[in-house]
Amino acid sequence: MKKGKGTPLVIVTGMSGAGKSTALRCFEDLGYFCVDNLPPALIGTFYRLSSRGGAQEKGITVGCDVRSGALFDDFSEALDKMRESGLSVRVIFLDCGDDELISRFQESRRAHPLSNLPAEGVAKERHLMAPIKSAADEVIDTTELSAAQLRDEIYALFAGGGAMSVTTVTLVSFGYRFGMPTDCDFVFDVRFLPNPFYESELKDLTGTDKRVFDYVMSDPKAAKFADGVYDLISVALPGFAELKKLNLAAAFGCTGGQHRSVAMVEYLRGKFTAAGVKASVVHRDTGKV
Repeated sequence: MKKGKGTPLVIVTGMSGAGKSTALRCFEDLGYFCVDNLPPALIGTFYRLSSRGGAQEKGITVGCDVRSGALFDDFSEALDKMRESGLSVRVIFLDCGDDELISRFQESRRAHPLSNLPAEGVAKERHLMAPIKSAADEVIDTTELSAAQLRDEIYALFAGGGAMSVTTVTLVSFGYRFGMPTDCDFVFDVRFLPNPFYESELKDLTGTDKRVFDYVMSDPKAAKFADGVYDLISVALPGFAELKKLNLAAAFGCTGGQHRSVAMVEYLRGKFTAAGVKASVVHRDTGKV
């Protein structure tokens, strides 16, 4: 297929029970803006609105299947129009053996969208989906795949192969008096650094202010500690990548979460950004004191 223009658009479709929900979660982790169960005729409109509003980073992913009912009949026509317009659209069809699909519906005790009898529903859907499968850019058979293996297939197709890098490092500042964060991979204590709280001209400011930042980071221990943490996280990133973990969160705590932890996070944000790693910052407790 000739590569189109604009923001990449991925349409995930296929047999009910073949793993579309898992696939969409993978695309969310990859930074795609995702929506599920959208009628085919609305995909083009949704794409234009999402692109214009900047609601995506890597691309846009739409889940589309027979749950749309009669509206799904327009899929082939809608796809042709999008491709004719030059959009960079890629269709992923998730397939699965009939016996395995029937077994999955029986085990989950959920009704098939086309029939209360799984075997009948699978047969009807197989007939309806045949032309869409033939028009797909990629067909992934999930009959023998676990959820983790399907995830690996998606990453291999859309993240440049199996060796995937962590796309975001989230740096969190917090105050110990408000409790430690429970959802971070690393927690570092920076209370050993001189505290701007005891300087009258700095007390009411935060670590985002240049005067506080310079006060904290001018201490030789601060930069040495920050650089050591940077090296530690950089060593850990490849291991997190192997686990397909797309975000590593590191928290830095001081007494109130206003000065030292904030300055440390801002310093590390600059180092990671300069190294080409996307760094997200959360100052959890600024303004609480």
